Formats: sequence, structure tokens, C-alpha cells
Amino acid sequence: MFNKKNFLRTMAALIIGGNFFISETANAEVRIYDGEGEYIMSDFETPEIAKQRAKNRAAQNAQEQAGVYLESYSHMKNFELLEDEIITISSGIMKITDIKYSQDFLSGDKGIIIHVTLKAEIDSDNMDKWLTKSIEERRKINTQLEDLRRANAEQEQVIADLKAQLAAGTVSREQVVQDFQKQDKIFIFNYKLEEGWNFYGNGEYQNAVQSFNDAINANPRNAEGYFGRGTAYNELHENQKALDDYNRSIEIAPNAYAYNNRGKTNFELQNYSAALEDFNKALQVNPNDTTAYINRGKIYFALRRFSQGMADFDKAVSLDENNFLPYVQRAAAFYALGKNDSALKDLNRAIKLNPNYYEAYSYRAEVYSELKNYKSALQDFNKAIELNPNDGETFYLRGKVYEALGDTKNARADFNTAKKLGYTE
Repeated sequence: MFNKKNFLRTMAALIIGGNFFISETANAEVRIYDGEGEYIMSDFETPEIAKQRAKNRAAQNAQEQAGVYLESYSHMKNFELLEDEIITISSGIMKITDIKYSQDFLSGDKGIIIHVTLKAEIDSDNMDKWLTKSIEERRKINTQLEDLRRANAEQEQVIADLKAQLAAGTVSREQVVQDFQKQDKIFIFNYKLEEGWNFYGNGEYQNAVQSFNDAINANPRNAEGYFGRGTAYNELHENQKALDDYNRSIEIAPNAYAYNNRGKTNFELQNYSAALEDFNKALQVNPNDTTAYINRGKIYFALRRFSQGMADFDKAVSLDENNFLPYVQRAAAFYALGKNDSALKDLNRAIKLNPNYYEAYSYRAEVYSELKNYKSALQDFNKAIELNPNDGETFYLRGKVYEALGDTKNARADFNTAKKLGYTE
């Protein structure tokens, strides 16, 4: 009744970089937070950038308050977050709904104090969507934003030192003005890069492209802007643009993330030899890169080099035993090799690690179907549809189970729903 092509689409679909779907719930919770921040602007600073610096401080104030709720919420969901991930989540999913600026002149020509108050909201639906991302995806976004937070903290210190030097008379005003102009360019780049990654984390890929464009315009010699834009282009399925950006990023500053993402793009373009070379280079940079082992394993399977592919999946599991994705990938490999019991074992583990990943239920249901365990298959298809009611293929496959059970009424209903959702066999 079933064939392996449905299950094995995971070989292409799960290459690192994609997001995972979770349906919205009717009882989502929205929390509102107030934030305050201020910045003292000297007369030689750019007013718009000074206002943005004050706004950033107010937003950080609101994010710190939201962090307590987000940590509690993740524990309630029995979900273990990566280190420092709370800050990343709060900055990414917080929406500013109102903002007010005010300013006062300081005595003695000491500058202008810009004060910001804002209101921001956190929607638990957006938190749920974050929690369903793969560990690799969360780690990639977290790493980028953590680097930016460090850069912003360093720049705050540079600015404070410059103002102190000017007040002490140890540097000329002209030199300080020049240095501030450089710092303003760095600030714009970092701000737009952070904005781009926040858009990316929320699935707003076209907005992410625009923010990364602005970052590149601010600093065309920084590899991070091209890497970010390439990643967003990947999600928009503009693979040639993504490839061009990864090439540029690697030319400026090669790293494992860029090699992995370029390998993903080459895989999608069926440039398997180029993809294999990229994943090998990623492992040269980082021999413990779980993502690279998963991706290289998929290439080996595409090339029918099954033993090498399975060795890579085994390595990925051993490196990251609490990540559901390597188990799903290895399950696909076991299933392709006819090892259904091993596939079920890995899918059971994946679902335990991430009970909201609907495709794992769908894949496990396909294995049960091949084993003619239709009762268990039906339960898993039901769960997959509960988590994602918009996947026509899942309805079609559940219809085949009903058909095998002789339930023609429900089978026809599922086939019709699958067709309405755009799925054809």
C-alpha cells in the first residue's frame, strides 16, 4: 500500500535551515511589558542613531522582564533551552506596540538626554513556534544574535571611553567626531543584522532579506551580512541568489555555518559533488559538527553509498543525543534499508525529544502501515493532523489506512481533503 518515497522525502526536506510547523492554539496567551531606556547624546552625534540607542536600551529592559515568563513557560512545556537562549527568544518574538520619545537639555552644554518608554507584547504562539525548531536551527540563530550582543556591549564601552577622553581633554574633538562616525556605521550594521535574524527567526524571510541588504550596504566587507541574506534566500527557494551570497561570505571569512548552508543549497540544486565537498570542509573546520554529519549522510544516501551515510548518521546521534533531528534522519535511513524495527526505535526517541514535530508521527505511521499495524498508524496520522491540519499528504496517507481497514467513508473524506489542500498522488 505504501512505498518509501513518501518517507524518504525527509532526506531532502530535513537539511538544516528549515523551520518546523506547529499549529496555533485557541488559548494563546499574550503578555504586555513596559520598557524604559535613555541615552545621553553629545552635540556631535547623529540624532536618529542616538534615538535608536535609547530605544534599544528600553527594549532590553522589556526583554529582561519577559525572560522570567519565557523561562517559566519553557519549563511548563518540559523543554530545555540552550544556554542564553531566553535573551534570543525574547528579542526575536517580542513585538513593540507603542513607543514614545522625550528629551531634555543637560546643564552646562553636556548634551541631550533622550528618554524612551515603550510597550511590547509576547505571544505564547510565537514561543511555541520557536520551541519546535530543530536544535541546529535554534543554535544557528542564537549564535548569530549572541555574537551581536557581545559586539554591541563592546561598542557601548568604546563610546563611553571616547566621551570620557573628550571630557578629560586627552583627544581632540575632531578625532572623536571621526571615531563616532565609524562607530555609527558599525551600529547600523549590527542593528540591521540583528533585525534580519529576528525576522528570520519569525519566518518573515522577505523582511529578513531587506534588513540584510541594509546591513550589507552599511558594511559590504563583512561576511555576516551575506551569510544572513543567503540563509533567508534559501527559505524563499531562491537558491542561486543564496549560492552567490554564500560564495561571497566564504570568500571573506570561511566558517562551518557558511559551508553547511552552501552545501544545503548545492544539495537542493542536485550538485551532489559540490555539496559533499562543502560538508567535508565544514567538518575540517569543526570535526564535531552534528549538522555536517547529517547533511553529508544524506549526500551519501543520494549517491547510494549507504554504509558511509549510516556511519555519518550514527556519528550525528552520538554527538548530540538530545537532538531529535539526527534520530529522524537515521530512521529514514533504516527504513530505506528495510530495517523497520530500528526505524521505529529512532522515531520513538525523536518524538520523546520533540513531541510537537508532526512529521515524525507521519513517518512513524508509514512504518506502522508497512508492518500492517494499522491501529497504531491511524493514531499517529491523527496526531500528525492535529499538529498540522494543512498537510494534504498526511490526509491522503491516513485515507489509505482507512481504505486498508475497509472504512471507505472515512477514506473518501480524507482523499477529498487531501485534494482540497492541493495534494495529488
